[in-house]
Amino acid sequence: MGEWSEPNGFSAVFRLTSSKYADAFVDKGSIKFNTPQSWIDYAKKYGDGRGDGLEGTLAFCDSLDVERISELTQKYESSCILNPNTRPLLKETSGRRLFMKDKRSLELPCFCVYIMKNSLFPSPDSEGKHRVSGVIPASYFRDFSDNSLPEDIEKLPLEDQPALIIIKDFKEFRNRLYKALRQLGLEDDEIIIGNVSYIDFETHGPYGWMDFGLQYPKELLVKNIRFAEQSEARVIIKTNKKEVIERLSVAPIELGSMKDITQVYKGYLHEGMRVQMTVDVYEE
Repeated sequence: MGEWSEPNGFSAVFRLTSSKYADAFVDKGSIKFNTPQSWIDYAKKYGDGRGDGLEGTLAFCDSLDVERISELTQKYESSCILNPNTRPLLKETSGRRLFMKDKRSLELPCFCVYIMKNSLFPSPDSEGKHRVSGVIPASYFRDFSDNSLPEDIEKLPLEDQPALIIIKDFKEFRNRLYKALRQLGLEDDEIIIGNVSYIDFETHGPYGWMDFGLQYPKELLVKNIRFAEQSEARVIIKTNKKEVIERLSVAPIELGSMKDITQVYKGYLHEGMRVQMTVDVYEE
């Protein structure tokens, strides 16, 4: 078996939503930004899955580790003008752990998609054309539907049942997104697009600590390994322009028709989904 030269590269992008929002996306390019705080609130109400109570974690430690708490607080909350990473901290406890987050990051508009990375497909070990297949796990679809049973989904109105948007040309989608966001008054450096990294928060045991040491708001690109099968890429709007944040929070924006670069599958894929593609392997 060979190895991909870019295992984290991707060729397929998906967005799981409800049927009515999928139709609006295809017809008008309608997308709605949400905030990490909204995903935290959702997790508190319905549990982890679609939501994540640990969104935006900068660092965490044992809630009784006074020395570590003091060290991390000094690092992130110091008002010293020479400290480039001064952060307005929110401290939350969960079990025996204290989690530190940046209050600003939790209110930034974000938009997420699923990326099917090359690493999910077996890499051919010879040159030429090959047909390969990979699987989007069942957990991705079940998390979105709060682990509902298929029979419960069938009872929902058709417009509220799940639909999977397949974005066939992510580069073109990105171009249209940037154009729409520029029209709102954003500069390109206020738009961050990045892949989420998944880290095992239990690496150092239940009383261990971790400090991701990331500059604002890159901690939004780090999540617990429990969510690794969601394989996210995120658009993060890093801006101080209140009018833009308010605009993105109240209603969707429209990028224009997406019929030329998308297709939609409607249905609850509670057993997961197999994707096949043809690859052309050659030596550089």
